[in-house]
Amino acid sequence: MMINTTKQVLFLKWCLAFMAPFLLYGCLTSHESNDTSGKITGQIDVAPVWSVHRVGPPELLTRDGLQYVAYYDHDRFLTLAQRELDSSQWKYHRFPVQMGWQTGSHAKLSLAIDNQGYIHIACYRRGLLQEPPMPPRPIYYRSVAPHAIDAFDQLYMVSETERTDYPTFITVEGTVYFSFRDGGSGQGDQHFYRYDDVNRQWARVLDTPLIDGQGERSAYIYGNGLPMYGPDGRWHLLWVWRETPDHATNHSLSYARTAGSDLTRWESAGGVPVTPPFTIDNAELLVDGTPPGGGLSNPLIAMSWDSKHRAVVSYHRFDETGASQIYNARFADDAWMVVPSTSWDFIWGDSYFGTGALNIAGTIRMSPVKPAGKGQLTQLVWNRDVEEAIVVLDEEILHPIIMESPQPIAWRQLLTTPESDFQIEPVPDLRRLGGPMLVELIPDSDGSGLDGISYYLRWEHGGANRDRAVPEPWPEPTMLRVYIVSGAE
Repeated sequence: MMINTTKQVLFLKWCLAFMAPFLLYGCLTSHESNDTSGKITGQIDVAPVWSVHRVGPPELLTRDGLQYVAYYDHDRFLTLAQRELDSSQWKYHRFPVQMGWQTGSHAKLSLAIDNQGYIHIACYRRGLLQEPPMPPRPIYYRSVAPHAIDAFDQLYMVSETERTDYPTFITVEGTVYFSFRDGGSGQGDQHFYRYDDVNRQWARVLDTPLIDGQGERSAYIYGNGLPMYGPDGRWHLLWVWRETPDHATNHSLSYARTAGSDLTRWESAGGVPVTPPFTIDNAELLVDGTPPGGGLSNPLIAMSWDSKHRAVVSYHRFDETGASQIYNARFADDAWMVVPSTSWDFIWGDSYFGTGALNIAGTIRMSPVKPAGKGQLTQLVWNRDVEEAIVVLDEEILHPIIMESPQPIAWRQLLTTPESDFQIEPVPDLRRLGGPMLVELIPDSDGSGLDGISYYLRWEHGGANRDRAVPEPWPEPTMLRVYIVSGAE
């Protein structure tokens, strides 16, 4: 199957999506001074939302003169809001789905609009307080009419026996794709579907899973569980393997790409043809063979491109002393060139081990690399013992040149300052560090054709909870709000 699309638009969407986690604790900055542009020109309250813990991240989508926000409300019910762009009044649809104590991706929801304007919304059936009776997984709804949130049909997405974990939509030039894991953590396969607008059905992109854990392990894919369409016209896939639900059993960072834009033809970084499903036996796809316990972390892998459209893989692992380091890798001269970006003394410790949402972002953070001109790349790095820094890298050899302090972006600083004065109590067993409320800025997942205007969803909450109940006292619900920013890059 061939995909024709605008590379620049897709690349921008992916960059926004994957940089979003670094807006969580403050401003995301760049080596380039012109990234400090931008001005808040409007704000629109959506609704008060649950703030006790980081339940499934909301989604913002702007399309065809309408704006949608999917979220869990103040009672943790799945809700969809819709407004016309020239109005501040929202319409609401509350679904009979009430989330429990699952956190982040474990409470994942996903939203898409197809070419005919029908609304698709899916969420993970796990740890729910209330839920509809069918199908098994996921919970999937499609609107009865285009761009109408008044009524939805609950449907099977794949089959009556489906077990689709981490349901994720992505839209490429109007075509909606859907990815999911079949099986549990440490034991699952990754599948990839495309929506047929004419027949209004989901169809497999491939006749087999894209990645197969062979019943013994599962793959954790960078981003939304789907390949990324890069500026080089190829689809790229980056993942780690995991043996069990324990985060510490991540291992074997791997990469594959398409031969051109055809999603049925795949190869290694060295151009060796490979046929899905990819398994642990595909040694030609290995970027870094770090074993379980060696520091690989599925939330701490990233992929981007340098100024010559060469893929650069970023990740965390332990060095020979056991300290945490960020590494960057690029394929060159028939091998992966791997270079450390940091020289930290920081030891991750016991919090590297465990199941459930482990608050990785409160321990270590990194961004993908970004071209900065003059033969340089930049990368944001941080751990809980050091200040946030921008590492300037030599683009050709990936070696660090200098570390710089990030320059604040005024509008981001303003929006990421907590409004609630609630102080989170530290709960070591839940990996809750305590302190002020956390703020995320979530970019528009579509927003194409909006000249000079960007939309961001501001979300304030109490952070991860290892998928377990949070002891009282609890913060009051916080306001989920859309901000309009002009001139931002």
